[in-house]
Amino acid sequence: MQALDTSLFQLLTAGPDAPAWLVLVASALASAVVPLVAAGLVLLWIMGRSRPALLDAVAAGLLGLAVVQIIGALAYRPRPFEIGLGLNLMNHAPENSFPSDHATLMFALAVSFALSPLKRFGLLLLPFGLAVGWGRVYLGAHFPFDILGGAMLGAVCALVVKAIPQRKALWSLTERVYLRVLRWVF
Repeated sequence: MQALDTSLFQLLTAGPDAPAWLVLVASALASAVVPLVAAGLVLLWIMGRSRPALLDAVAAGLLGLAVVQIIGALAYRPRPFEIGLGLNLMNHAPENSFPSDHATLMFALAVSFALSPLKRFGLLLLPFGLAVGWGRVYLGAHFPFDILGGAMLGAVCALVVKAIPQRKALWSLTERVYLRVLRWVF
């Protein structure tokens, strides 16, 4: 598997002659999409669009990020540039590579929303998750299997959160508290 992952990385990563415009596109996808999605989540919350679905997605994302940290603490996998493969065009710090936290978060959100009343938003996030993953591989920050592992972990976390029946009561309480605070402040 390692040989296949390395071969795929070498096929997909930017070389020294990579076009500057493509590196710029990959950089934007790899770095800017997640903050834009976060801003979109805040906007959805403010608009009052299916807050339980939004809370499911955020819980799935946070669960995924927690699992990524546990995996990284138990089994360190170096990034490609740490072992002399490819270029580090993101100027990324050397830290655990598997699974990708960006891919985990994007796919946890996408799958969670795809299973909710905000299905179209979830389906819109799926290609963005793939684009973020491609950008991170292209720029030398991840192996392809890091992205695949993150995508699978994110999907599983979305399913786990959806399977917890008690979450509905917690989400209802969260929304009531938010609305009370909002009335109190304004």
